[in-house]
Amino acid sequence: MMNPALRPDASLPEYLAARARAASDGRLVADAIVGCCAALGVAVWRPAGWLVLLGASVCLAAFGAWGIADRELRERGDAPRARVVRVLSAVRFAAAAVGALSAVAAIFAALGIALGTWIS
Repeated sequence: MMNPALRPDASLPEYLAARARAASDGRLVADAIVGCCAALGVAVWRPAGWLVLLGASVCLAAFGAWGIADRELRERGDAPRARVVRVLSAVRFAAAAVGALSAVAAIFAALGIALGTWIS
């Protein structure tokens, strides 16, 4: 299903922001909780390819946290100088940074598994 407000040539951050803004509050909370629990479980259990799973679960948790912070910021748009707005902006930025870094880590871990060890 396409979001009519989203351009057809939207970038990945624009697409993810639109998805988070269209999701319900419960869905964002569930994403954050499931992502945190999965990250904790993968970090403790450490199955084969655990870095890929850890990166993906942290991405899910960061998506939920970014969506929650963004929704709260949009609701508090009338108080631009409030301390809460600055904190929520910092949380939104941190969630985006953590999500991007964990996605890069998951991609590199998957490439490491796919390519294996090279002996030259």
